[in-house]
Amino acid sequence: MSQAVRDNLIAVGVLLGIVAGTTVLVYLPQRRSLRDLETRIAQQRLRLLENAKKSEAVPEMVRQVQAMKKRYSNFDQRLPQSKELGGFLHEISGNLSQESLSNHLIEPGTPARAKLFHTLPIILRFQGSYLSLASFLKRLEEMERLTQVQKLGITSQLATGRGERPTDALNVEILMNIYFTES
Repeated sequence: MSQAVRDNLIAVGVLLGIVAGTTVLVYLPQRRSLRDLETRIAQQRLRLLENAKKSEAVPEMVRQVQAMKKRYSNFDQRLPQSKELGGFLHEISGNLSQESLSNHLIEPGTPARAKLFHTLPIILRFQGSYLSLASFLKRLEEMERLTQVQKLGITSQLATGRGERPTDALNVEILMNIYFTES
């Protein structure tokens, strides 16, 4: 073998050694690291999809919370004690007067007992305009004490003579319950 062939074989051997060393020392660890990173990326994508599915429920929960807030907005209204009922009826009468509702009549019924509270039905009859009625109902809703309108009857008060135009007055009858405790 000649010197040139021997030198070429040595050069090829060195090159093969460099390629083998590079493969073993650089390429294979990098490939393992790349596979690990790809696996972690796939796992993180799955976690993101799971979290996205879980977060889809959040807007529905927010809507439900808002509905509950609205539903229980008057939850802090209180039940008056029986000795406060006179003041309560006086407050209703004052609200009728403040809204310029006329011919008002308040007829308390017979109290009904329940386990934790008592119910007193009241019939209110009065006359007035639609806007006064709406304002009065709003005042009832805003009262500190708990009330519930059971029935609302509204009839138009028509003029009786010939050629007369109907007035804007309404005849109103409200059946409402007020709730109280005994003390």
